[in-house]
Amino acid sequence: MISYPEALSRVLQQSFDWGVERVALSRSGGRVLRQRVYADRDQPPFDRVAMDGIAYDYSAYAAGQRRFPVAHLAPAGRAPRPLEDPGKCVEVMTGAPLPPGTTTVIRYEDLQREGEAFLLPDGLTDGNSIHRRGSDARAETLMMEPGRVIGPAELAVLATYGVTKVAVSRRPRVAIASTGDEVIDPGVPPEPHQIRSSNVYQLAGLFRAVSIEPTLGHLPDAADQGQAILKALLKDHDLLLLSGGVSKGKLDHVPDWLAAAGVECLFHRVAQRPGKPLWVGRSTGTMVFALPGNPVSSLVGAVAYVGPWLRRQLGLTEPRTEVALAEAVEFAPELTLFRAVRVSPAGGRYLAHPVTSGGSGDLVSLLRTDGFAVLPPDRTVFSAGECCPYLPLRL
Repeated sequence: MISYPEALSRVLQQSFDWGVERVALSRSGGRVLRQRVYADRDQPPFDRVAMDGIAYDYSAYAAGQRRFPVAHLAPAGRAPRPLEDPGKCVEVMTGAPLPPGTTTVIRYEDLQREGEAFLLPDGLTDGNSIHRRGSDARAETLMMEPGRVIGPAELAVLATYGVTKVAVSRRPRVAIASTGDEVIDPGVPPEPHQIRSSNVYQLAGLFRAVSIEPTLGHLPDAADQGQAILKALLKDHDLLLLSGGVSKGKLDHVPDWLAAAGVECLFHRVAQRPGKPLWVGRSTGTMVFALPGNPVSSLVGAVAYVGPWLRRQLGLTEPRTEVALAEAVEFAPELTLFRAVRVSPAGGRYLAHPVTSGGSGDLVSLLRTDGFAVLPPDRTVFSAGECCPYLPLRL
C-alpha cells in the first residue's frame, strides 16, 4: 500500500489535453476561460448620467441663476440632444448619455419643482453624478486572461464587450459503471440476494453538479461481456469511474480486465479508511478510477482523488478548507482516516461533528454527512477543537 499523500500526488501528475471548445455566452458560466478578452470600446462608452434628476450648465449656476426651466427630457437608450440654452436644464434618467452643453447632474431629491422649472439649492459643485467615459476601462485594454473561472462578473464583462461565443476548456467525456451480477437497475424489483445500483447515481450527481453529464453503464461478472463493455467505455471516454470489483475476492476482476485493456496501473490499495482497495490507472487517452463498491468508500474516492484531479485538469484553483473537530476522535490503525462529519458554523469557524455510521457500507449515514475530515495516520487521538483538512461532498 502507498500513503494517501503519495497516492494523491501520483493522481495529480497525470495530465491530458482535452482541448478547447467554443460555447454560447449563455452556457459559459462555471467554465474555464481559454481566450484573452479585450475591451472593444471605452467603458462606460459615454459620459453616463448616474442619477435620475436634471443636467445643467454649471456656469449659469455659478453666475447666480437658481431657477432652471426644463428644455427637454433625456431618457436612457436615446441619442442625446444638446442643451442649446445654458439658462435651461434637461431632465435626465440614470444610464442616459450626458447631454452636450451640460456639465453636471443633480438628483431629484435635492430639487424643488416649480411648474416646468426646478429650483436649485445653494452650495452645489460642478461635475457631480457623472460616470465618466472610459473611467472603468479604455478600449483595447486586456480585461481577462485565460484560466479564469467564468462567474457572474466574468459573464457581465463578456457580454459588455460583445463576446457571444466563448473559448473554454473542453470538459471530459465521463463514464461511470457499476460492476457485479448482484447489482441491478433501481427500477427492477430485487431478489433477496440482489441490491439496487446506487453508487453510479451518487457519483453521477457529483458530476452533474458541475454541469458534466456522464454516461452510466454496468459490467457483469461474465468476462466476455464485462471486458467488451469496458473496452468500449475506455474508447469513447476521457474519464472512467468504476464502482466495485477491485478488492481481493475471486470475482474482483476489474484490475485484470483493465490490465488486459492496456490501462497502466498507477497504484492499487492506499493506506486509508474507508476506501483502501482504490485502484487508479491510465491509458493514452483515458484516466481510470476504480473505486471500492461500498458507497461511503466510493464517495471518499471521488471527493479525495477524482475532484482534485479534475480541478487540476481544468485549471481550477484548489480550495483549501479546514474544520475544527467538535469532539475528540480516536483512531488506532496507521491509516489516513476520512471521518464522515456534519459541519456547522460557530464563532467564525466551522465545527465538524462526527457522524455515527455502520461502516463504509452504510449509505443511509450519508444523509447526515456534509463531508469528510481528513486525519493523518501518525496519531491515535485527535482533540476537540483541533483543526484538520476537510473535503465537502463535491468535485
